[in-house]
Amino acid sequence: MAKKRRKAKKSRRRKNESSSPQEVLVKALNHPHRVKALTILSEKIASPREISEQLDIGLSNIAYHVRVLYDLGLIEIVEEESVRGSIAHFYKAVERSLIDNADWKQLDPQIRSAFSGHVTEAFITDAANSLAAGVFDKRDDRQASRTPLLLDREGWRQVAKIQAKANEEILKVKAAAAERMDGTGSEGIHAVAGMFFFEVLPDTES
Repeated sequence: MAKKRRKAKKSRRRKNESSSPQEVLVKALNHPHRVKALTILSEKIASPREISEQLDIGLSNIAYHVRVLYDLGLIEIVEEESVRGSIAHFYKAVERSLIDNADWKQLDPQIRSAFSGHVTEAFITDAANSLAAGVFDKRDDRQASRTPLLLDREGWRQVAKIQAKANEEILKVKAAAAERMDGTGSEGIHAVAGMFFFEVLPDTES
């Protein structure tokens, strides 16, 4: 018999009154396990055990990093389940863009590389699974493009701002859709919106 989860009471997170939003994110992302856990919780509700199993990392290790994310106010408890006399908590990420340019400047280069590698790997896996399942091109209005650019510094800044603004608007749409679906009980359309913008080596063959 499947266990039933129940909605958790509104949980109280520690307030980081002495830390700026950038400092909070830098602390959160300065460990690869927290990067991976936060990425998972931005996509779905999960318990530390489920995250541990998905990442193949020890439960006590993941539980510690989930607690750090919780104390930083980046995730919240949304569901609970009774397990052998104790309560298992299920978390999700608090709605916000995972990282912006101001935060990015403060990260160690190795953490930048680990974060970018994890996001890119997850995006490629999502696309490959979608293609294999035959749903990637199911909808006529799906988006897939690759646009090589040659930009000056001002052009670079403009494109970066366009993508940052687009991501903010997408998160607003996501939140509004969640409210509508919560009222109707509909399942919704599972999708991934990915935006990449990065420097590449010049084409030496041209």
